[in-house]
Amino acid sequence: MRKKLGPIIAIAISVIVFIVLAVFSDNILGHSQNEMFEEETASYRELKKNHSQIEAARYSSLYYVDTTKRNTSLEKGAYDLIHRGRLTPGQNFVTNNTFGTRTMYYMHGSNHYVVAKKYKRLWSQDTFSFVMVAFVYFVMTDSMILFFYRRRQMLSKDIESVTDNLKRVRKNKDMASLILSPDDELYDLVEQTNDINRDINELRDNARLRERRFKGLIGHLPIGVMLLNSQGEVLMHNQAMAGLLDENISNDIHPFIEDVKTYSLSRMIEHTLRKNKNHHREIQLVGNSQKYVDANVIRLVHSREDFDQQVLVILYDLTESRRFEQMQVDFVNNVSHELKTPITSIEGFSETLLNGAKDDPEKLDHFLNIINHESVRLSELIQDILSLSKVKKDTEQSQMVNISEDIDKIIDSLSIPINKHGIQVNTSFFGNQNITINKEKINLIMSNLIKNAISYNKENGDISIEFHHDEIENRIRFVIKDTGIGMTDDDQNRVFERFYRVDKSRSLETGGTGLGLAIVKETVDTLNGTISVESHKGLGSTFTVNIPL
Repeated sequence: MRKKLGPIIAIAISVIVFIVLAVFSDNILGHSQNEMFEEETASYRELKKNHSQIEAARYSSLYYVDTTKRNTSLEKGAYDLIHRGRLTPGQNFVTNNTFGTRTMYYMHGSNHYVVAKKYKRLWSQDTFSFVMVAFVYFVMTDSMILFFYRRRQMLSKDIESVTDNLKRVRKNKDMASLILSPDDELYDLVEQTNDINRDINELRDNARLRERRFKGLIGHLPIGVMLLNSQGEVLMHNQAMAGLLDENISNDIHPFIEDVKTYSLSRMIEHTLRKNKNHHREIQLVGNSQKYVDANVIRLVHSREDFDQQVLVILYDLTESRRFEQMQVDFVNNVSHELKTPITSIEGFSETLLNGAKDDPEKLDHFLNIINHESVRLSELIQDILSLSKVKKDTEQSQMVNISEDIDKIIDSLSIPINKHGIQVNTSFFGNQNITINKEKINLIMSNLIKNAISYNKENGDISIEFHHDEIENRIRFVIKDTGIGMTDDDQNRVFERFYRVDKSRSLETGGTGLGLAIVKETVDTLNGTISVESHKGLGSTFTVNIPL
Protein backbone atom coordinates (compact mmCIF):
# COMPACT_ATOMS: atom_id res chain seq x y z
CA MET A 1 0.00 0.00 0.00
CA ARG A 2 2.81 2.35 0.90
CA LYS A 3 4.54 1.68 -2.43
CA LYS A 4 1.31 2.45 -4.35
CA LEU A 5 0.78 5.77 -2.52
CA GLY A 6 4.30 6.93 -3.41
CA PRO A 7 3.61 8.17 -6.98
CA ILE A 8 0.24 9.68 -5.94
CA ILE A 9 1.91 11.72 -3.22
CA ALA A 10 4.69 12.75 -5.62
CA ILE A 11 2.13 13.94 -8.20
CA ALA A 12 0.19 15.80 -5.51
CA ILE A 13 3.39 17.54 -4.42
CA SER A 14 4.14 18.51 -8.04
CA VAL A 15 0.64 20.05 -8.29
CA ILE A 16 1.19 22.01 -5.07
CA VAL A 17 4.57 23.20 -6.31
CA PHE A 18 2.99 24.35 -9.58
CA ILE A 19 0.25 26.24 -7.71
CA VAL A 20 2.82 27.87 -5.42
CA LEU A 21 4.92 28.90 -8.42
CA ALA A 22 1.86 30.27 -10.22
CA VAL A 23 0.72 32.25 -7.16
CA PHE A 24 4.24 33.57 -6.62
CA SER A 25 4.48 34.68 -10.24
CA ASP A 26 1.03 36.27 -10.01
CA ASN A 27 2.16 38.22 -6.94
CA ILE A 28 5.17 39.51 -8.85
CA LEU A 29 2.81 40.51 -11.68
CA GLY A 30 0.54 42.16 -9.09
CA HIS A 31 3.41 44.32 -7.81
CA SER A 32 4.17 45.41 -11.35
CA GLN A 33 0.52 46.22 -11.93
CA ASN A 34 0.44 48.21 -8.66
CA GLU A 35 3.37 50.31 -9.80
CA MET A 36 1.72 50.86 -13.17
CA PHE A 37 -1.53 51.91 -11.47
CA GLU A 38 0.36 54.33 -9.25
CA GLU A 39 1.92 55.96 -12.28
CA GLU A 40 -1.44 56.18 -14.00
CA THR A 41 -3.11 57.73 -10.93
CA ALA A 42 -0.27 60.25 -10.65
CA SER A 43 -0.88 61.20 -14.28
CA TYR A 44 -4.59 61.41 -13.49
CA ARG A 45 -4.01 63.88 -10.71
CA GLU A 46 -1.93 66.14 -12.95
CA LEU A 47 -4.40 66.04 -15.80
CA LYS A 48 -7.33 66.78 -13.52
CA LYS A 49 -5.91 70.28 -12.89
CA ASN A 50 -6.62 71.26 -16.50
CA HIS A 51 -9.33 68.83 -17.49
CA SER A 52 -12.44 67.36 -16.13
CA GLN A 53 -12.26 64.19 -14.08
CA ILE A 54 -13.78 62.10 -16.86
CA GLU A 55 -11.34 63.46 -19.45
CA ALA A 56 -8.36 63.12 -17.07
CA ALA A 57 -9.32 59.52 -16.37
CA ARG A 58 -9.67 58.78 -20.08
CA TYR A 59 -6.31 60.40 -20.89
CA SER A 60 -4.67 58.36 -18.07
CA SER A 61 -6.11 55.06 -19.40
CA LEU A 62 -8.33 54.79 -16.32
CA TYR A 63 -12.04 54.27 -15.98
CA TYR A 64 -14.13 56.98 -14.28
CA VAL A 65 -16.55 55.37 -11.80
CA ASP A 66 -19.67 57.17 -10.60
CA THR A 67 -20.23 55.80 -7.10
CA THR A 68 -23.82 56.94 -7.09
CA LYS A 69 -24.58 54.34 -9.69
CA ARG A 70 -24.35 50.53 -9.56
CA ASN A 71 -24.91 49.52 -13.12
CA THR A 72 -21.49 48.09 -13.97
CA SER A 73 -19.23 45.71 -12.07
CA LEU A 74 -16.77 48.57 -11.42
CA GLU A 75 -19.57 50.78 -10.01
CA LYS A 76 -20.78 47.89 -7.80
CA GLY A 77 -17.25 47.14 -6.60
CA ALA A 78 -16.53 50.80 -5.79
CA TYR A 79 -19.83 51.15 -3.94
CA ASP A 80 -19.15 48.05 -1.82
CA LEU A 81 -15.61 49.17 -0.96
CA ILE A 82 -16.80 52.65 0.09
CA HIS A 83 -19.61 51.35 2.27
CA ARG A 84 -17.28 48.77 3.87
CA GLY A 85 -14.82 51.53 4.68
CA ARG A 86 -12.01 50.04 2.66
CA LEU A 87 -11.94 52.87 0.06
CA THR A 88 -11.51 56.32 1.61
CA PRO A 89 -9.99 59.56 0.37
CA GLY A 90 -6.28 59.84 0.95
CA GLN A 91 -5.47 56.16 0.37
CA ASN A 92 -3.17 55.37 -2.46
CA PHE A 93 -5.38 52.67 -3.95
CA VAL A 94 -7.35 49.57 -3.03
CA THR A 95 -7.12 46.29 -4.83
CA ASN A 96 -10.05 43.91 -5.24
CA ASN A 97 -8.94 40.45 -6.48
CA THR A 98 -11.05 37.85 -8.21
CA PHE A 99 -9.88 34.58 -9.79
CA GLY A 100 -9.39 36.10 -13.23
CA THR A 101 -8.89 39.83 -12.57
CA ARG A 102 -7.23 42.27 -10.23
CA THR A 103 -9.22 45.56 -9.99
CA MET A 104 -7.58 48.65 -8.46
CA TYR A 105 -9.57 51.64 -7.20
CA TYR A 106 -8.38 55.19 -6.40
CA MET A 107 -10.40 57.93 -4.69
CA HIS A 108 -9.28 61.53 -4.85
CA GLY A 109 -11.22 64.30 -3.17
CA SER A 110 -14.92 63.55 -2.95
CA ASN A 111 -16.15 60.03 -2.52
CA HIS A 112 -18.29 60.53 -5.56
CA TYR A 113 -15.27 60.46 -7.84
CA VAL A 114 -13.34 57.17 -8.13
CA VAL A 115 -11.10 55.95 -10.88
CA ALA A 116 -10.39 52.23 -11.41
CA LYS A 117 -8.68 49.84 -13.74
CA LYS A 118 -8.94 46.09 -14.28
CA TYR A 119 -5.81 44.03 -14.77
CA LYS A 120 -5.70 40.38 -15.81
CA ARG A 121 -4.09 37.96 -13.42
CA LEU A 122 -1.25 35.67 -14.55
CA TRP A 123 -3.43 32.79 -15.72
CA SER A 124 -5.80 35.17 -17.46
CA GLN A 125 -3.15 37.06 -19.44
CA ASP A 126 -2.94 34.27 -22.08
CA THR A 127 -5.08 31.34 -21.01
CA PHE A 128 -3.94 29.04 -23.81
CA SER A 129 -0.25 29.68 -23.10
CA PHE A 130 -0.79 29.16 -19.38
CA VAL A 131 -2.61 25.88 -20.03
CA MET A 132 0.15 24.71 -22.37
CA VAL A 133 2.84 25.61 -19.81
CA ALA A 134 0.89 23.75 -17.13
CA PHE A 135 0.45 20.76 -19.47
CA VAL A 136 4.14 20.61 -20.33
CA TYR A 137 5.06 21.01 -16.66
CA PHE A 138 2.83 18.16 -15.53
CA VAL A 139 3.87 15.92 -18.42
CA MET A 140 7.54 16.42 -17.56
CA THR A 141 7.18 16.13 -13.81
CA ASP A 142 4.79 13.17 -13.95
CA SER A 143 6.98 11.40 -16.50
CA MET A 144 9.99 11.87 -14.25
CA ILE A 145 7.99 10.70 -11.26
CA LEU A 146 6.72 7.60 -13.09
CA PHE A 147 10.18 6.90 -14.51
CA PHE A 148 11.86 7.02 -11.12
CA TYR A 149 8.95 5.15 -9.56
CA ARG A 150 9.25 2.40 -12.18
CA ARG A 151 13.02 2.32 -11.72
CA ARG A 152 12.58 2.13 -7.96
CA GLN A 153 10.09 -0.70 -8.40
CA MET A 154 12.56 -2.65 -10.54
CA LEU A 155 15.35 -1.93 -8.05
CA SER A 156 13.15 -3.03 -5.15
CA LYS A 157 12.21 -6.20 -7.04
CA ASP A 158 15.87 -7.01 -7.73
CA ILE A 159 16.81 -6.33 -4.09
CA GLU A 160 13.91 -8.54 -2.97
CA SER A 161 15.13 -11.32 -5.31
CA VAL A 162 18.66 -11.05 -3.93
CA THR A 163 17.25 -11.10 -0.37
CA ASP A 164 15.12 -14.16 -1.16
CA ASN A 165 18.18 -15.90 -2.61
CA LEU A 166 20.21 -15.20 0.51
CA LYS A 167 17.35 -16.56 2.62
CA ARG A 168 17.33 -19.72 0.47
CA VAL A 169 21.04 -20.10 1.11
CA ARG A 170 20.38 -20.11 4.85
CA LYS A 171 17.79 -22.85 4.34
CA ASN A 172 20.18 -24.94 2.17
CA LYS A 173 18.02 -24.49 -0.91
CA ASP A 174 19.11 -23.77 -4.47
CA MET A 175 19.21 -20.08 -5.43
CA ALA A 176 17.27 -18.72 -8.39
CA SER A 177 19.53 -17.24 -11.07
CA LEU A 178 19.26 -13.48 -11.67
CA ILE A 179 20.15 -11.90 -15.03
CA LEU A 180 20.61 -8.12 -15.31
CA SER A 181 22.05 -5.82 -17.94
CA PRO A 182 25.64 -4.64 -17.29
CA ASP A 183 24.48 -1.01 -16.83
CA ASP A 184 22.12 -1.95 -14.00
CA GLU A 185 22.99 -0.55 -10.58
CA LEU A 186 22.71 -3.97 -8.97
CA TYR A 187 24.64 -5.79 -11.70
CA ASP A 188 27.81 -6.26 -9.62
CA LEU A 189 25.84 -7.31 -6.55
CA VAL A 190 23.78 -9.84 -8.52
CA GLU A 191 26.91 -11.19 -10.23
CA GLN A 192 28.55 -11.69 -6.84
CA THR A 193 25.36 -13.37 -5.59
CA ASN A 194 25.33 -15.71 -8.60
CA ASP A 195 29.02 -16.51 -7.98
CA ILE A 196 28.19 -17.27 -4.36
CA ASN A 197 25.33 -19.48 -5.58
CA ARG A 198 27.69 -21.46 -7.82
CA ASP A 199 30.30 -21.75 -5.06
CA ILE A 200 27.71 -22.88 -2.52
CA ASN A 201 26.24 -25.42 -4.95
CA GLU A 202 29.72 -26.79 -5.57
CA LEU A 203 30.41 -26.96 -1.84
CA ARG A 204 27.03 -28.60 -1.26
CA ASP A 205 27.68 -31.16 -4.00
CA ASN A 206 31.12 -31.90 -2.56
CA ALA A 207 29.61 -32.25 0.91
CA ARG A 208 26.96 -34.64 -0.42
CA LEU A 209 29.62 -36.63 -2.26
CA ARG A 210 31.77 -36.84 0.88
CA GLU A 211 28.71 -37.83 2.90
CA ARG A 212 27.82 -40.60 0.41
CA ARG A 213 31.40 -41.83 0.39
CA PHE A 214 31.56 -41.74 4.18
CA LYS A 215 28.26 -43.59 4.53
CA GLY A 216 29.40 -46.07 1.89
CA LEU A 217 32.66 -46.60 3.77
CA ILE A 218 30.89 -47.05 7.10
CA GLY A 219 28.27 -49.27 5.48
CA HIS A 220 30.89 -51.65 4.06
CA LEU A 221 33.03 -51.88 7.16
CA PRO A 222 33.14 -55.43 8.55
CA ILE A 223 32.87 -54.05 12.09
CA GLY A 224 29.68 -52.74 13.68
CA VAL A 225 29.49 -48.94 13.98
CA MET A 226 26.82 -46.86 15.74
CA LEU A 227 26.91 -43.09 16.39
CA LEU A 228 24.86 -41.60 19.25
CA ASN A 229 24.17 -38.01 20.30
CA SER A 230 24.42 -36.71 23.86
CA GLN A 231 20.82 -37.85 24.54
CA GLY A 232 21.66 -41.43 23.60
CA GLU A 233 19.79 -41.32 20.29
CA VAL A 234 21.04 -43.25 17.26
CA LEU A 235 22.23 -40.86 14.53
CA MET A 236 23.90 -43.40 12.25
CA HIS A 237 24.65 -47.12 12.02
CA ASN A 238 25.82 -49.68 9.50
CA GLN A 239 24.51 -53.09 8.50
CA ALA A 240 27.30 -54.88 10.33
CA MET A 241 25.99 -53.41 13.60
CA ALA A 242 22.44 -54.50 12.75
CA GLY A 243 23.71 -58.00 11.99
CA LEU A 244 25.68 -58.26 15.23
CA LEU A 245 22.78 -57.00 17.35
CA ASP A 246 20.34 -59.13 15.33
CA GLU A 247 18.02 -56.11 15.09
CA ASN A 248 16.40 -54.24 12.20
CA ILE A 249 17.73 -50.82 13.18
CA SER A 250 15.63 -47.87 11.98
CA ASN A 251 17.26 -45.04 10.03
CA ASP A 252 15.21 -42.49 12.00
CA ILE A 253 16.62 -40.92 15.16
CA HIS A 254 15.57 -43.08 18.11
CA PRO A 255 16.89 -44.18 21.55
CA PHE A 256 19.69 -46.76 21.40
CA ILE A 257 17.95 -48.89 24.03
CA GLU A 258 15.49 -50.01 21.32
CA ASP A 259 18.34 -51.83 19.55
CA VAL A 260 20.81 -52.78 22.31
CA LYS A 261 19.37 -55.66 24.34
CA THR A 262 22.62 -56.79 25.96
CA TYR A 263 22.79 -55.37 29.48
CA SER A 264 26.56 -55.12 29.70
CA LEU A 265 26.80 -53.16 26.43
CA SER A 266 23.88 -50.91 27.40
CA ARG A 267 25.56 -50.21 30.74
CA MET A 268 28.83 -49.27 29.01
CA ILE A 269 27.00 -46.77 26.77
CA GLU A 270 25.05 -45.26 29.68
CA HIS A 271 28.22 -44.86 31.74
CA THR A 272 30.01 -43.13 28.85
CA LEU A 273 27.07 -40.74 28.35
CA ARG A 274 26.98 -39.82 32.05
CA LYS A 275 30.66 -39.92 33.01
CA ASN A 276 32.29 -39.01 29.67
CA LYS A 277 34.67 -41.99 29.95
CA ASN A 278 35.65 -44.49 27.27
CA HIS A 279 35.07 -48.21 27.80
CA HIS A 280 36.55 -51.34 26.22
CA ARG A 281 35.43 -54.86 27.02
CA GLU A 282 34.87 -58.25 25.46
CA ILE A 283 31.23 -59.30 25.85
CA GLN A 284 28.78 -61.89 24.58
CA LEU A 285 25.65 -60.49 22.93
CA VAL A 286 22.24 -61.83 23.89
CA GLY A 287 19.60 -62.87 21.39
CA ASN A 288 19.73 -65.26 18.48
CA SER A 289 23.30 -64.44 17.49
CA GLN A 290 24.97 -64.81 20.94
CA LYS A 291 28.18 -63.65 19.33
CA TYR A 292 31.35 -62.70 21.10
CA VAL A 293 32.38 -59.12 20.33
CA ASP A 294 35.15 -56.74 21.26
CA ALA A 295 33.15 -53.64 22.32
CA ASN A 296 34.53 -50.08 22.32
CA VAL A 297 32.41 -47.16 23.52
CA ILE A 298 34.22 -43.89 22.77
CA ARG A 299 33.27 -40.31 23.69
CA LEU A 300 33.75 -37.86 20.79
CA VAL A 301 34.23 -34.11 21.28
CA HIS A 302 35.18 -32.35 18.04
CA SER A 303 36.30 -29.05 19.62
CA ARG A 304 36.34 -27.18 22.90
CA GLU A 305 33.34 -25.13 21.80
CA ASP A 306 31.38 -28.25 20.82
CA PHE A 307 29.47 -29.07 23.98
CA ASP A 308 27.10 -31.47 22.22
CA GLN A 309 29.22 -34.59 22.59
CA GLN A 310 28.72 -37.74 20.56
CA VAL A 311 29.36 -41.37 21.45
CA LEU A 312 30.80 -43.91 19.01
CA VAL A 313 30.04 -47.59 19.59
CA ILE A 314 32.28 -50.07 17.75
CA LEU A 315 31.74 -53.83 17.85
CA TYR A 316 34.31 -56.23 16.40
CA ASP A 317 33.07 -59.77 15.88
CA LEU A 318 35.27 -62.26 17.76
CA THR A 319 33.02 -65.27 17.17
CA GLU A 320 35.16 -66.75 14.42
CA SER A 321 38.34 -66.04 16.38
CA ARG A 322 36.92 -67.80 19.40
CA ARG A 323 35.79 -70.68 17.21
CA PHE A 324 39.25 -70.99 15.67
CA GLU A 325 40.84 -70.85 19.12
CA GLN A 326 38.54 -73.60 20.29
CA MET A 327 39.30 -75.59 17.14
CA GLN A 328 43.01 -75.24 17.88
CA VAL A 329 42.47 -76.45 21.43
CA ASP A 330 40.36 -79.35 20.18
CA PHE A 331 42.95 -80.13 17.51
CA VAL A 332 45.76 -80.25 20.05
CA ASN A 333 43.67 -82.45 22.31
CA ASN A 334 42.74 -84.76 19.45
CA VAL A 335 46.30 -84.95 18.16
CA SER A 336 47.53 -85.74 21.64
CA HIS A 337 44.93 -88.47 21.98
CA GLU A 338 45.58 -89.87 18.49
CA LEU A 339 49.34 -89.89 19.05
CA LYS A 340 49.04 -91.40 22.48
CA THR A 341 47.25 -94.54 21.25
CA PRO A 342 49.91 -95.86 18.81
CA ILE A 343 52.79 -94.70 21.01
CA THR A 344 51.29 -96.51 24.00
CA SER A 345 50.84 -99.65 21.90
CA ILE A 346 54.41 -99.52 20.58
CA GLU A 347 55.78 -98.83 24.05
CA GLY A 348 53.75 -101.61 25.68
CA PHE A 349 54.48 -104.35 23.17
CA SER A 350 58.18 -103.47 22.89
CA GLU A 351 58.43 -103.63 26.68
CA THR A 352 56.69 -107.03 26.62
CA LEU A 353 59.20 -108.29 24.06
CA LEU A 354 62.09 -107.04 26.17
CA ASN A 355 60.70 -108.83 29.18
CA GLY A 356 61.02 -112.22 27.45
CA ALA A 357 58.24 -112.48 24.92
CA LYS A 358 60.83 -112.25 22.16
CA ASP A 359 61.90 -115.80 23.03
CA ASP A 360 58.50 -117.09 21.92
CA PRO A 361 58.58 -117.04 18.07
CA GLU A 362 54.79 -116.92 17.79
CA LYS A 363 54.43 -113.99 20.19
CA LEU A 364 57.44 -112.26 18.66
CA ASP A 365 55.84 -112.25 15.20
CA HIS A 366 52.47 -111.18 16.59
CA PHE A 367 53.87 -108.31 18.66
CA LEU A 368 56.18 -107.15 15.87
CA ASN A 369 53.18 -107.03 13.49
CA ILE A 370 51.27 -104.89 16.00
CA ILE A 371 54.25 -102.58 16.49
CA ASN A 372 54.62 -102.26 12.71
CA HIS A 373 50.89 -101.57 12.27
CA GLU A 374 50.91 -98.88 14.97
CA SER A 375 54.08 -97.29 13.61
CA VAL A 376 52.52 -97.14 10.14
CA ARG A 377 49.41 -95.58 11.64
CA LEU A 378 51.59 -93.11 13.57
CA SER A 379 53.47 -92.24 10.40
CA GLU A 380 50.21 -91.65 8.49
CA LEU A 381 48.91 -89.45 11.29
CA ILE A 382 52.07 -87.36 11.27
CA GLN A 383 51.92 -87.17 7.48
CA ASP A 384 48.31 -85.94 7.59
CA ILE A 385 49.18 -83.35 10.23
CA LEU A 386 52.03 -82.13 8.03
CA SER A 387 49.66 -82.04 5.06
CA LEU A 388 47.24 -79.86 7.03
CA SER A 389 50.03 -77.42 7.88
CA LYS A 390 51.10 -77.26 4.25
CA VAL A 391 47.59 -76.71 2.88
CA LYS A 392 47.60 -72.96 3.65
CA LYS A 393 51.01 -72.52 2.04
CA ASP A 394 50.92 -71.89 -1.69
CA THR A 395 54.62 -72.20 -2.41
CA GLU A 396 54.30 -74.31 -5.53
CA GLN A 397 53.40 -72.77 -8.86
CA SER A 398 50.68 -74.09 -11.15
CA GLN A 399 51.79 -76.49 -13.83
CA MET A 400 50.39 -78.61 -16.62
CA VAL A 401 48.81 -81.79 -15.23
CA ASN A 402 47.37 -84.76 -17.08
CA ILE A 403 44.58 -85.65 -14.73
CA SER A 404 44.04 -89.13 -16.19
CA GLU A 405 47.65 -90.16 -15.54
CA ASP A 406 47.63 -88.78 -12.00
CA ILE A 407 44.40 -90.58 -11.08
CA ASP A 408 45.78 -93.85 -12.45
CA LYS A 409 48.93 -93.42 -10.33
CA ILE A 410 46.82 -92.79 -7.21
CA ILE A 411 44.72 -95.91 -7.90
CA ASP A 412 47.89 -97.96 -8.46
CA SER A 413 49.31 -96.76 -5.15
CA LEU A 414 46.12 -97.93 -3.41
CA SER A 415 45.87 -101.23 -5.26
CA ILE A 416 46.56 -103.33 -2.11
CA PRO A 417 43.45 -102.20 -0.12
CA ILE A 418 41.41 -102.12 -3.35
CA ASN A 419 42.25 -105.73 -4.18
CA LYS A 420 41.95 -106.79 -0.54
CA HIS A 421 38.29 -105.69 -0.38
CA GLY A 422 37.45 -106.61 -3.97
CA ILE A 423 36.50 -103.06 -4.92
CA GLN A 424 35.82 -102.20 -8.56
CA VAL A 425 37.06 -98.73 -9.59
CA ASN A 426 35.59 -97.09 -12.71
CA THR A 427 36.91 -93.84 -14.17
CA SER A 428 35.31 -91.50 -16.74
CA PHE A 429 36.83 -88.38 -18.27
CA PHE A 430 34.94 -85.62 -20.08
CA GLY A 431 36.71 -82.76 -21.81
CA ASN A 432 40.39 -81.94 -22.05
CA GLN A 433 42.36 -84.01 -19.51
CA ASN A 434 45.28 -81.57 -19.50
CA ILE A 435 44.79 -78.73 -17.00
CA THR A 436 47.01 -76.07 -15.42
CA ILE A 437 46.75 -76.28 -11.64
CA ASN A 438 48.72 -76.80 -8.43
CA LYS A 439 49.73 -80.46 -8.91
CA GLU A 440 50.40 -81.25 -5.24
CA LYS A 441 47.07 -79.89 -4.06
CA ILE A 442 44.92 -81.54 -6.72
CA ASN A 443 46.61 -84.91 -6.05
CA LEU A 444 46.08 -84.40 -2.29
CA ILE A 445 42.35 -83.84 -2.87
CA MET A 446 41.91 -86.86 -5.16
CA SER A 447 44.00 -89.29 -3.09
CA ASN A 448 42.16 -88.48 0.16
CA LEU A 449 38.73 -88.77 -1.48
CA ILE A 450 39.65 -92.12 -3.07
CA LYS A 451 41.10 -93.37 0.26
CA ASN A 452 37.87 -92.33 1.99
CA ALA A 453 35.79 -94.18 -0.63
CA ILE A 454 37.90 -97.32 -0.08
CA SER A 455 37.84 -97.14 3.74
CA TYR A 456 34.06 -96.78 4.05
CA ASN A 457 33.05 -99.01 1.15
CA LYS A 458 31.48 -102.44 1.39
CA GLU A 459 33.20 -105.66 0.45
CA ASN A 460 33.18 -106.09 -3.34
CA GLY A 461 31.81 -102.57 -3.65
CA ASP A 462 32.16 -100.06 -6.47
CA ILE A 463 33.86 -96.65 -6.78
CA SER A 464 32.96 -94.34 -9.66
CA ILE A 465 35.30 -91.44 -10.49
CA GLU A 466 34.17 -88.80 -12.98
CA PHE A 467 36.22 -85.87 -14.23
CA HIS A 468 34.61 -82.97 -16.12
CA HIS A 469 36.56 -80.10 -17.71
CA ASP A 470 34.38 -77.15 -18.81
CA GLU A 471 36.66 -75.09 -21.03
CA ILE A 472 33.99 -72.43 -21.64
CA GLU A 473 33.60 -71.58 -17.96
CA ASN A 474 37.21 -72.65 -17.32
CA ARG A 475 36.52 -74.93 -14.37
CA ILE A 476 36.78 -78.62 -13.44
CA ARG A 477 34.49 -80.94 -11.51
CA PHE A 478 35.25 -84.21 -9.70
CA VAL A 479 32.50 -86.64 -8.76
CA ILE A 480 33.59 -89.61 -6.59
CA LYS A 481 30.79 -92.04 -5.75
CA ASP A 482 31.00 -95.14 -3.58
CA THR A 483 28.60 -97.90 -2.53
CA GLY A 484 29.68 -97.84 1.12
CA ILE A 485 27.94 -97.46 4.46
CA GLY A 486 26.65 -93.94 3.78
CA MET A 487 25.98 -91.18 6.32
CA THR A 488 23.13 -89.61 8.24
CA ASP A 489 22.28 -85.90 7.87
CA ASP A 490 24.10 -85.11 11.14
CA ASP A 491 27.21 -86.89 9.90
CA GLN A 492 27.11 -84.94 6.63
CA ASN A 493 27.10 -81.63 8.55
CA ARG A 494 30.26 -82.60 10.48
CA VAL A 495 32.11 -84.87 8.08
CA PHE A 496 34.67 -82.17 7.14
CA GLU A 497 35.65 -81.48 10.77
CA ARG A 498 39.10 -82.56 11.91
CA PHE A 499 39.28 -86.02 13.56
CA TYR A 500 35.56 -86.59 12.96
CA ARG A 501 34.80 -90.19 12.04
CA VAL A 502 31.47 -91.53 10.83
CA ASP A 503 32.36 -95.06 11.99
CA LYS A 504 35.31 -95.00 14.38
CA SER A 505 35.74 -98.76 14.51
CA ARG A 506 35.93 -99.00 10.72
CA SER A 507 38.37 -96.08 10.59
CA LEU A 508 40.66 -97.75 13.13
CA GLU A 509 40.40 -101.00 11.24
CA THR A 510 41.38 -99.38 7.93
CA GLY A 511 44.01 -97.16 9.51
CA GLY A 512 42.20 -93.85 8.96
CA THR A 513 43.33 -90.79 10.94
CA GLY A 514 40.10 -88.76 10.77
CA LEU A 515 41.91 -85.90 8.95
CA GLY A 516 41.44 -86.92 5.32
CA LEU A 517 38.22 -85.04 4.53
CA ALA A 518 39.35 -82.04 6.62
CA ILE A 519 42.49 -81.89 4.45
CA VAL A 520 40.29 -82.10 1.32
CA LYS A 521 37.98 -79.28 2.49
CA GLU A 522 40.79 -76.90 3.43
CA THR A 523 42.72 -77.64 0.23
CA VAL A 524 39.64 -77.00 -1.92
CA ASP A 525 39.11 -73.69 -0.09
CA THR A 526 42.66 -72.57 -0.94
CA LEU A 527 41.85 -73.20 -4.62
CA ASN A 528 38.64 -71.09 -4.32
CA GLY A 529 36.59 -74.21 -4.97
CA THR A 530 33.61 -75.89 -3.32
CA ILE A 531 32.93 -79.42 -2.08
CA SER A 532 29.59 -81.01 -1.28
CA VAL A 533 28.41 -84.44 -0.17
CA GLU A 534 25.23 -86.33 -0.83
CA SER A 535 24.70 -89.52 1.11
CA HIS A 536 22.07 -91.94 2.37
CA LYS A 537 22.59 -94.39 5.20
CA GLY A 538 23.53 -97.81 3.79
CA LEU A 539 23.46 -96.62 0.16
CA GLY A 540 26.86 -94.95 -0.20
CA SER A 541 28.10 -91.39 -0.60
CA THR A 542 28.83 -89.01 -3.48
CA PHE A 543 31.42 -86.22 -3.11
CA THR A 544 31.41 -83.41 -5.70
CA VAL A 545 34.30 -80.95 -6.05
CA ASN A 546 34.16 -77.82 -8.23
CA ILE A 547 37.37 -75.85 -8.81
CA PRO A 548 37.86 -72.80 -11.04
CA LEU A 549 41.03 -72.78 -13.13
